[in-house]
Amino acid sequence: MSAGARATVAGAAGAELERRLARACADAERLLGLASDTPRTAGRESIRELAASLSERLAAIDGADGGVQVAEHEAALRRLRERFEARFEALSRAHGAVVELRELTSPAAMLVRAPEALCAASNFHRAILSLVSAGQMVGEAVHFEGEPAAAEGVLAALRAEPVRLEHPLIETELLRRRRATIVVDAQLQPRADRRLAELTGWTSYAAAPLVVGPRVIGVLHADRGRDAALGVLDRDVLWEFTTALAQAYESASLVRTLRNEREQMRSFLEWLSARSSDLTDAPIRLATVQRPPSPPLAPLETPGALGRHDERAVFEGLLTRRELDVLRLLADGKSNKAIAEALVISDGTVKFHVNSILRKLHVANRAEAVSRYLRLLGMRTP
Repeated sequence: MSAGARATVAGAAGAELERRLARACADAERLLGLASDTPRTAGRESIRELAASLSERLAAIDGADGGVQVAEHEAALRRLRERFEARFEALSRAHGAVVELRELTSPAAMLVRAPEALCAASNFHRAILSLVSAGQMVGEAVHFEGEPAAAEGVLAALRAEPVRLEHPLIETELLRRRRATIVVDAQLQPRADRRLAELTGWTSYAAAPLVVGPRVIGVLHADRGRDAALGVLDRDVLWEFTTALAQAYESASLVRTLRNEREQMRSFLEWLSARSSDLTDAPIRLATVQRPPSPPLAPLETPGALGRHDERAVFEGLLTRRELDVLRLLADGKSNKAIAEALVISDGTVKFHVNSILRKLHVANRAEAVSRYLRLLGMRTP
């Protein structure tokens, strides 16, 4: 099938239409004696070729009967073409209405606007969207063309007393089978909800489930007026609209979820950054440590068992003299600013030395670095 033909029949009803066209082309080929081992694709060109072949066969028939058959054949083709052009146009308008709804960033706003958008893009005059919750259909949005007060009344009634999804209600079966349907003679149909029929006054209506992922989240009802009958095209238009609406709703919900998670992650990272800065800049206070002012470290005097000077030598082997100065001041409980003033360096340089100390001593924070320093000097921390 050509790309243009596929674009024309794309949508919820497209697959079924493709099957019907393929079956019709196969039947025509067989009747015209054109069948071959390679099946003909059911594209526009194939249909035109088959129609031309049939016209040639009919034109070859002698007498008035041949001319009559040709005229009848051409009239039938015109009706068929008009019928499918009207169908494609109706399905295209329904799909286009959902494309406009996609511009709304709020999934809830999509549902509220859906009944009005459906009526504006189709022959439906009234539409009701209900959400499925706890085994009930709760009214979400109602649009009656030219009857806003009546629409508000129906919406209020459906919210105050939702329709219960119980056997053998038509909508209950609708949710289970997940496809659109037409209800005729709703006032007399025993499986139609009596209160809903009385509220709307409809004689026939179309209904379709709103399927989002694995769940049915709602039901869309629509009619063409209280006394207007519905056809197959009305059902297919509603199904096309509802299917596209479900996809748009799911996409908008996913985008909103990702946006919320991104905001939460940003807030967490900002909080984590603030806490890290607080921990880096805060002075170390070891209340129970008793330590005299640290004298300058003396060089290693005598090799052998690790004594106090040996432990200092360990630090001297790991850290630079300036890093040792910073570590001593950290152990005295000095903040970064106080250390910078004492050593006559910038706050940024102090942070650089602190990070270098943590890395060289393989510790996670300033407190662990000070604790290790005091432990190596023979002092105990709590």
